[in-house]
Amino acid sequence: MTSDTVPVNVDGAFSGSVIHAVRRHGVAVERCALSRFVSSWRTRCLVRRTQPPTLLFVSQPNVVANAPTASLWEDFIDIFASPASVFRRRERGNWLIPLLIVTLAIFLITFASRGTLQPAIDAEVDRAMELARKNPQVTEEVIDRLRGYTTWFITYGTAIFIPIVIVLIGFMTWLVSRLVDSRQTLRAAMVVAAYSYVPRVVAVVVAAIQGLVLKPDQLDGIMRISVGPARFLDPATTNPIVMAIAFRFDLFTIWVTILLAIGAYVTGRISKQNAIVAGVLFWVVGSLYPVFQAWRATVLT
Repeated sequence: MTSDTVPVNVDGAFSGSVIHAVRRHGVAVERCALSRFVSSWRTRCLVRRTQPPTLLFVSQPNVVANAPTASLWEDFIDIFASPASVFRRRERGNWLIPLLIVTLAIFLITFASRGTLQPAIDAEVDRAMELARKNPQVTEEVIDRLRGYTTWFITYGTAIFIPIVIVLIGFMTWLVSRLVDSRQTLRAAMVVAAYSYVPRVVAVVVAAIQGLVLKPDQLDGIMRISVGPARFLDPATTNPIVMAIAFRFDLFTIWVTILLAIGAYVTGRISKQNAIVAGVLFWVVGSLYPVFQAWRATVLT
């Protein structure tokens, strides 16, 4: 019997229980409706949560596309104007590519200008042969062969010599920078060495221009085409050690040293004061071999 068909007693004895039952039934109905509403709301929220965030995937490619990039040729331009930016963006890059480009450029310019610089080359070869004649065990036949080898090496040896020098400079930079608490990696040191040798390309261009301008009798040695105090010294009468030290003050040698110090500063995360100390150490260590060779020449004479 439902609540709407239950008879109501006149005295109200039974009517209270009936009204109470109706109220309980109404609460149950309200609770049932509320439960259905909550279940429907949860379902809609679950559907919304499972939908992919399309806004994130649409906007993300635009951020990647707008990332700043620089080409390889821009590196060879920026190395003159902003070398720190080159070392910063190429720190983990490939160091073989700039090494090969620098080597090829120096070789082609040297080969093309071999005729204009031949007097200076011949003067250096003659001095080397005179030094070899001081050894009694060296015959004229050996000297003739040495002259041919030396001339060939000065003309064509740059293709072999330059890569070896750049790699040695990279190792030297990596090891010496450790003295100033540098965190430079070996790969970064090779990158710095390869790009720091770019001024040598300008150096061979300047040398070729001097070979065209100067008279043959003025080209009595390689030192005459240096851009530094060594060009004002007479290679025939100056002490070889003094000549070697003076040649280390060449403009392009100092330029390369400064670039190595900047590279150590950027890739090694060192202070500017330590970078200056590292640059001085680079110059000193780079001077050891030519000074040693000059000392040997002095002992032999």
